[in-house]
Amino acid sequence: MEAGAETYFGKQAKDLTLEEAALLAAVPKAPGEYSPTANPAKAKERRDLVLDLMARTGFATQSEVDAAKVKPIVLAETAYYQPPQALSPAFDYPVEFIRQDLEDKYTTRVAQTGLAVYSTINVAAQKKAYEAVRTGLRWYDKSHTSWRSSYDAIPTSSNNGAPTQQELASYKYPDWYRNEYAPGRYLMGLVMKVDSARDEATVRFGNYTATVTAADMGWGRRAPRTEFKPGYLAYFEIKEADKKARRLKVELTQIPNVQGAMMTLNAHTGEIVTMIGGYDFLTNKFNNAYQAYRQTGSAFKPFVYTAAIEWGMTPDTTVSGAAIDINGWEPHNYDGSLSCGDMPLKTALAHSMNIPAVHLLQTVGIQTGSQMVRRFGIKVPMAPYLSSALGATEVPLDQMVSAYSAFPNKGIRVEPHMIRKVLDRDGAVMQEWERTTYKVVSEYVALTMVSMMRGVVQGGTATRAQALGVPLAGKTGTVNDHTDVWFIGYTPTYVTGAWMGYPGRKKPLGNDMVGSSGALPIFLDFMKDFLKDKPKEDFSRAPSMPEDMREMYKQRQRELALERAQMTADEQDNQTDQNPNPSAIST
Repeated sequence: MEAGAETYFGKQAKDLTLEEAALLAAVPKAPGEYSPTANPAKAKERRDLVLDLMARTGFATQSEVDAAKVKPIVLAETAYYQPPQALSPAFDYPVEFIRQDLEDKYTTRVAQTGLAVYSTINVAAQKKAYEAVRTGLRWYDKSHTSWRSSYDAIPTSSNNGAPTQQELASYKYPDWYRNEYAPGRYLMGLVMKVDSARDEATVRFGNYTATVTAADMGWGRRAPRTEFKPGYLAYFEIKEADKKARRLKVELTQIPNVQGAMMTLNAHTGEIVTMIGGYDFLTNKFNNAYQAYRQTGSAFKPFVYTAAIEWGMTPDTTVSGAAIDINGWEPHNYDGSLSCGDMPLKTALAHSMNIPAVHLLQTVGIQTGSQMVRRFGIKVPMAPYLSSALGATEVPLDQMVSAYSAFPNKGIRVEPHMIRKVLDRDGAVMQEWERTTYKVVSEYVALTMVSMMRGVVQGGTATRAQALGVPLAGKTGTVNDHTDVWFIGYTPTYVTGAWMGYPGRKKPLGNDMVGSSGALPIFLDFMKDFLKDKPKEDFSRAPSMPEDMREMYKQRQRELALERAQMTADEQDNQTDQNPNPSAIST
């Protein structure tokens, strides 16, 4: 009621007149059909019906109702703005995700008939995730890019390209519909006038205005008289808001070119707790959380290590760090080295060593690795090359987060979902979520991987995550040329993944940008708030290796020993063939 009163009439519910209150009561029956902006005649007809009911039930006298019915519908300016999908920008991406899902299942007509949708999104967590992603992207934009002086201009029919005063006064930016003008909020403003003599600009934000001086131009430090033209849409942070005078104090900033995404999943239930698909839905509706297929870098390695553990290896099994040269392809570690010392699996994973990961995939086999990836619910087939051990396969964030959820959930992956229940406008259940689970690996394999991935936090590439002070496991990821950075981490219950990269293109973020410096800070900013009111959990210990797995591993070791012996014999035979006089060989 409060939101409707503010949107349609620009006032609080307690200040509504009789006819205004009746209209708000009339609309929910069929919002599309009785919209006072789209169908004013039908809206008045429905409003008058509600007024008659109020008279019959004693909520108002007949004379009050008769007087109210004569009055036309008069709405505030905010009622005519094109509304965003959600009343708060933090929920734009999940609301659009749900809308598309409903339209796919029930058609657009049915989806717009007043359905009641119960979602899994945690309101407080979603708001924090929204701020964490945006803060991280603004930090990157300010520290790694330059001021762009790039502005969109509103449409105009004027021949000289400058909008008329009428066009400026009537323009409505969608985000103004929300009518949120609080300090700390970032909002698009329309430049109405530029005073060159005073070096200031008048900027409108819906029903609010601000005077922007040189001191308000932010880190770009440009002059208003040269930076702005009437009709420009510029991005500002609200510093102060005077609701009575409808005046704002603002500071100029810019929307980052870089994009990011974050998603949190309950590993036990499959409920999507948060989903952030980008910096700003109104300027970029593409949802990077599930629509962006990106190379994953070392965040892909846990799937290869899982195959190795299931194959019979243990965290202490030594893996080779010898140089690899396959038809000219020579993988290297992050530091550029083409080889490294042999080391235990747990050390190689914790420090994200590339060459040992390739050796592991070579040992278990590309087909085995590919099958493992598919079992984790990754819908994209793993590329049939050893480079896949280093994250060459392009996978969206939501599939990666869902795959990781099998680790803390003891090898079981629960199908992710954002909708718990859907009711039609009469209250009948149209859809209700039914739990779907997949056995990915055994409890032993899953919890052994958890212990190794905790090493990433305890002494590997994500030691900064220890600041959370809770048991945590996860994996960083950095793609070649630093085009994408990842971190996917989890507690015993929740899995959160964060990604950053330029949209739709392979553009380097900078040599200093890796998973631990780009994605991990966003993860930490969110998780420190998200976990503060939740009980501290510890991971279960892995059970003993199953006997059949132990025997299988022994058999494979024997087979490998025979293969190595045969290879050595073959090499010796080749040397003999190339040297017909063995005694002539110098020793």
